[in-house]
Amino acid sequence: MNQRTIWMRRGFRLLGWLVLHLLARTTITGREHLKTPGPVIYTANHASTFDALLLLTLLPLDTVFVGPGDFKLLWPANWIVRHGGLILMKRGSVDREGLKLMLEVLKSGGRLAMFPEGGTWEKSIDDVKSGVSYLSHAADACLVPMGFGGTYQVWAQIAHLRRPRITVQIGAPLPPVTVSGDRKRRQDDLQAAAVDLMRRIYDLLPPDTQARYDRLSRQQFSGRLIFDPPAMPPPDVSLDALAELVSKPNLFSPLHRNAKLPVKPFVRSGHFYPALVMKTAADSLLVAFSEGGEFAGYLEYRLGDARADQVRAALKAISACMGGTQAGARVAFVAEVHETTEGDRHV
Repeated sequence: MNQRTIWMRRGFRLLGWLVLHLLARTTITGREHLKTPGPVIYTANHASTFDALLLLTLLPLDTVFVGPGDFKLLWPANWIVRHGGLILMKRGSVDREGLKLMLEVLKSGGRLAMFPEGGTWEKSIDDVKSGVSYLSHAADACLVPMGFGGTYQVWAQIAHLRRPRITVQIGAPLPPVTVSGDRKRRQDDLQAAAVDLMRRIYDLLPPDTQARYDRLSRQQFSGRLIFDPPAMPPPDVSLDALAELVSKPNLFSPLHRNAKLPVKPFVRSGHFYPALVMKTAADSLLVAFSEGGEFAGYLEYRLGDARADQVRAALKAISACMGGTQAGARVAFVAEVHETTEGDRHV
């Protein structure tokens, strides 16, 4: 880490301290665990870009941070990524160069910080990637779990000067991940270790943040088209996976806020738009998600292969049926969220 990056980090820490103590009411417990010697991976739940500010403010200056490198970020996140000395990962594919850089940090006895969930999109606590387990096992690095409470959509509260309550609880270091000698079980062992880590992070969260994760685990989604006049039959495919995509603010916002794609018919559920506008919205998403597109791999990484295929099928069906509408017809996409009656499904 060069001197310029260190000075930038000091500036980030000062800015972060001001935000945490002047614009928010932040409670921090377990600070003594931040001094854990390397190789160590600091890990936390991830619901907002505010979480990155917490890590930048609290962790030792020599910590190397892992950030997103698969789509355009907005200011100030893009400025921090550019000047903060982060390792940027191309999510949605195996980024071997990124993995190599992270292992080099850890095998030299360094400190690494990352979010095991892989992003801020809305999901249950056990929807986690196994990369953190792989790194811990490969570099014999211990893990420090951190629970961040109250950070989901917190920037809006800060913008309105509401001084939201933020909690940070830092747990005791966990030993490096171990796996069985059975190579066939290796990936299952790594995934199980990642899920166990998230369970420990869940236990560090305040009740309201735990409840949010529990609600996310119970959510189901349904999507449908409404035609005005009601002359067209609905597409003969499920629109539910598409409804999930557009119903989750953190999941869908990179497409319409960051990339500025013309997808307003999917942003405003239940609002009518000309059929051509709906077709343009569906086609723009298909292009973005295509191989070589700006968001190639985006769906697979976040929703899994099956639901990614369902989203594409829904978009293709919507685009196709728009061509059969009568002149002047309007169409609305309705996305609805339901909660199952099952008990909380945290790990």
